Amino acid sequence: MPDEQQETEDIKRRWDRIYQKIPLESIPWEEGKPSPQLVELIQSGLVEKGPVLDICSGSGNNAVYLAEQGFTCFGIDISPTAISYARRKAAEASVTCELTAGNAITLPYPDESFTLVFDRGCFHSISPGKRKTFIRGIHRVLKQGGKYQLICFSSKDHPAYGVPYSFSPKEIRELFSPLFVIHYIRELPTGTHGFRDYFLSVLMEKQSS
Repeated sequence: MPDEQQETEDIKRRWDRIYQKIPLESIPWEEGKPSPQLVELIQSGLVEKGPVLDICSGSGNNAVYLAEQGFTCFGIDISPTAISYARRKAAEASVTCELTAGNAITLPYPDESFTLVFDRGCFHSISPGKRKTFIRGIHRVLKQGGKYQLICFSSKDHPAYGVPYSFSPKEIRELFSPLFVIHYIRELPTGTHGFRDYFLSVLMEKQSS
């Protein structure tokens, strides 16, 4: 098996083991409700109704919320067990979500598919050598004018090395500005997501390549 494929399988097993062995309520990023930043964005009316993607969707809290708001929702996560949880939640909420166990670095969607890609903690788990590929993939699947909302660790209280990684506003601009217009970078209030003091919330819009 090629090294890259083996690496992907190792990452898949690592994330799936978490969802298999730890109850959802004990997984720090599984908050049991949609992200407040996503709710705020949707309520603002800035996202055009249409197909949207919840990337690294976990157990589906945000995907189910988006479907409930009338979007055609897709979700992808490398953990098959997480996707099983998400499918169950969608069924319990009586909504339809197209949920896929797959790799966020090689997105299995056509070009210009989505009006929004929502990323709650995916990018900061991507190794440095894969970041450009990941960013190009997000850009590729967004429609012209589509939004990318990113929530990631801030380097203010988290080391910049090791998974998950963290970023300063300057680093976010350097990484994404060639392909995206950055509308804002906000530091989230202490305790917003419980297990870390500082996160960044970033709203971007696809630029023509």
